[in-house]
Amino acid sequence: MTRVATLVAVLAALAAGGAGLKFSTRAVGGSDSSCYGLMVRSLSSGRLQPQSTLAASAPWPNAALTLAPAGFIPSPLTPGAASPVCAPGFALLATPLVWMAGPDAFFWLSPLAGAALVWLAFMLARSLADSAAGAAAAVTTATMPVLLYQLVQPMNDVTTAACWVGGITAVVVPARPRPWLAGFLIGLSLLVRPNLLPAAVVLGLLTVWRHGILVAVRLAAAVVPAGLVVLACNAALYGGVLASGYGSAAAFFSSANIPLNLSRYGRSVLETQFGWPLLGTLAPLAVAGPRRSSTWLVLISALAVITCYLPYSSYPEWWYLRFLLPAVVPLVVLAAAASAVMLRRFDSRGDAVLLVAAVLIAVLQVRVAAERQVFELRTLEARFRVTGETIRDRLPAGATAITVWDSGSIRYHAGNEVVLWDSLDPSWLDRAAAWLENDGRTPVVVVERWEESRFRERFAGQQFGGLDWPPRFDVDNRVRVFVMADRARYLAGEPAATEIVWAR
Repeated sequence: MTRVATLVAVLAALAAGGAGLKFSTRAVGGSDSSCYGLMVRSLSSGRLQPQSTLAASAPWPNAALTLAPAGFIPSPLTPGAASPVCAPGFALLATPLVWMAGPDAFFWLSPLAGAALVWLAFMLARSLADSAAGAAAAVTTATMPVLLYQLVQPMNDVTTAACWVGGITAVVVPARPRPWLAGFLIGLSLLVRPNLLPAAVVLGLLTVWRHGILVAVRLAAAVVPAGLVVLACNAALYGGVLASGYGSAAAFFSSANIPLNLSRYGRSVLETQFGWPLLGTLAPLAVAGPRRSSTWLVLISALAVITCYLPYSSYPEWWYLRFLLPAVVPLVVLAAAASAVMLRRFDSRGDAVLLVAAVLIAVLQVRVAAERQVFELRTLEARFRVTGETIRDRLPAGATAITVWDSGSIRYHAGNEVVLWDSLDPSWLDRAAAWLENDGRTPVVVVERWEESRFRERFAGQQFGGLDWPPRFDVDNRVRVFVMADRARYLAGEPAATEIVWAR
């Protein structure tokens, strides 16, 4: 069984990583991926953060605010620079991949971390029960809808979970714990997701209880370098070692969010994983002997992660379960371990029953993932990449996009400057367009269709505010690119056709 289980785990890890690469969006779109992508682009070029060439000369009010793309704020320290809202750790880890293999390697980190996470689930479950439990944990982890959803996007959630679970595994799996490795991995998880610090403190206390003060001290010492990097980045990007791009914690954390988050996260687990991780809470009761204390360590550390996020801002979408990946995967591990032990007590064929059940859960999870368009994300997100490439390749060099939702993708995929219209003074649209035109920066308005009404409302009365001429390009019938110079020609009677650009 050991060889078969190991082979199953290897195949599950390869399948998860392969799915992440095959279905990768290869696109920077929303504010999070924009934040990570543009930081990687800057770091790999030897700069700490993105810079705007317009900042020194743009004449409109609050120019710095309008020039910071999605996922960024104006730098409080460096004129013309933008500081990330997100923690820079994910970008720091992705940058060496880009140095070694080129820009597209940025999109490899999540799939690689996903493969590692599946293998770690196998190792951890095997140490808590047996190899059959390890195989079940690997298969059911690899097919978790939220994991598959995040594998294909350049986001930090899978990497955070891999580092966190790796740290726990280094404490639990060996006959003698490896505190230096555990601390290094926990440190990386904090570098990527600093708000896990309270859970890391809990893990340290659990290590004292499980292995003694000396092991815990070594673990803590190994975390310190990553902590120093976090503090140094905070100082360089935000002007203070305890500052961040998120602003005040009170704006994001409130006890009022706890009941709603409990409901939403619980519903997401039930709907996408059929409650399988919840079985993990029984592991300390099912596992006997010296392994019981290890199950308590894993369970309490998972609950500590969940506790960190219960007061955090609540979101209705199921895929915000991604925040809890460092907890859900250990719970899946515990569920596999508990099931292996309990089934073996009642049936000598318990290992086979467990593997069949794991395969059934995996099939159902993949079906849920498909129903929730996980494997279509690369098509849905392709418009971000294609919009950027269209501006880069089919408009004059230096064209400047007046946009919001596509600001990060245009900066990343086109390399062009952007002006965020939701921060632009409503009376300045026409003057800003004239200034950009005179400066040789061909102004264009780039809006998603759902943004157009908001744009028109904000700039009502401005010459270009009505978007009353045909767009030059329409990407996927979702993103429209209006070249401002086309308006005068269109009103003068010249034909102005719109080219549909399909994102394939």
